[in-house]
Amino acid sequence: MKIIDLNRLQNKSGETVMNSNHLAFIIPIDGKMFQIAENFSQQQQNKQKSRAVYLNTLAILAVDFYCQCVGIKTEASKSHGLDNIMSSLMNTASLFIKDNGLLECRPVLPKEEFCEIPSEVLSERIGYMVVEIDEGNRQARILGFVESVENERLPLTKLNSLRDFLIYLHKLPPVELVSEISTNKVDMVEEVAVNQISAGIVKLSKWFEGLLDDGWEAELASAKDLAISQDISSANEIEKRESGAAKFIYLQHSSERVLLILRQTRVSQDEVEIVLRLYPASESIFLLDGIKIALLDESDKSIPQLEKQSKASNWLQLRFKGNLGDKFSLKISLGEDNIIEHFII
Repeated sequence: MKIIDLNRLQNKSGETVMNSNHLAFIIPIDGKMFQIAENFSQQQQNKQKSRAVYLNTLAILAVDFYCQCVGIKTEASKSHGLDNIMSSLMNTASLFIKDNGLLECRPVLPKEEFCEIPSEVLSERIGYMVVEIDEGNRQARILGFVESVENERLPLTKLNSLRDFLIYLHKLPPVELVSEISTNKVDMVEEVAVNQISAGIVKLSKWFEGLLDDGWEAELASAKDLAISQDISSANEIEKRESGAAKFIYLQHSSERVLLILRQTRVSQDEVEIVLRLYPASESIFLLDGIKIALLDESDKSIPQLEKQSKASNWLQLRFKGNLGDKFSLKISLGEDNIIEHFII
């Protein structure tokens, strides 16, 4: 990789300035960047999560622009922060640097002295780039980077320069996929989902103890600010306990993969509120039209009030309450193809 002297870097849209003895790279945020960020943020129903996704996306786009300027190749398809599902599940703003891995691009606002690093991105990153988002002046300022972080609060005074970043990146050995650990986990879930046709009953009460059933992946739903967890009605905080997990599912004759997320909140000693969401798990941000989810009672009869069908939908959601020991099933169907998941609270 060629190292470029930022002092000599000239670009009609970007400029370099001195900042605390470091070179900072300033990028105008154009209408297209704002629109992309807005589109991603609109996938979230919770205002706080929507705002986080909005700023994360602007930070990623700014770093991606910088990388283009200095000849660093990126891959959007492997960037978690540009993936509709991953950005919904995690507070991530990662950009995939070709042959190296995930670079976390964390946004800060003007005059902030610290950058907050979410716990879910403290590892499996080749580095952390900090980007100041100045919406009023419609510009992003790349402040610097660090190779690693030890906690969730990074002082901006600890940032290294962009020149140091280029030298560091040049010395990194090529890696096929630094996030291979995460990818392998997803592949394992996919394999289980392909071969499993609703064998057994999922025992949701065990989830509160951290014991998940086969085929369910905890890490896919472990983000504290998962949009649907913020939307669950409040209860007595002493009694309230939450758990959740996710699972990839294929319909038998469809190549369209979907992601099923189940989150449950214990609102009293015997009562549990459950939220089921179905997301697209392909390159499209929309579910295939016609995909349907329906809740079935203990006699496998559909409950009309708890049915949803996709039509230009980003996700489908069912919300209901039940008591310990209650049994129910979820039917996911597309045309003649269907899969039924069985649960006991």
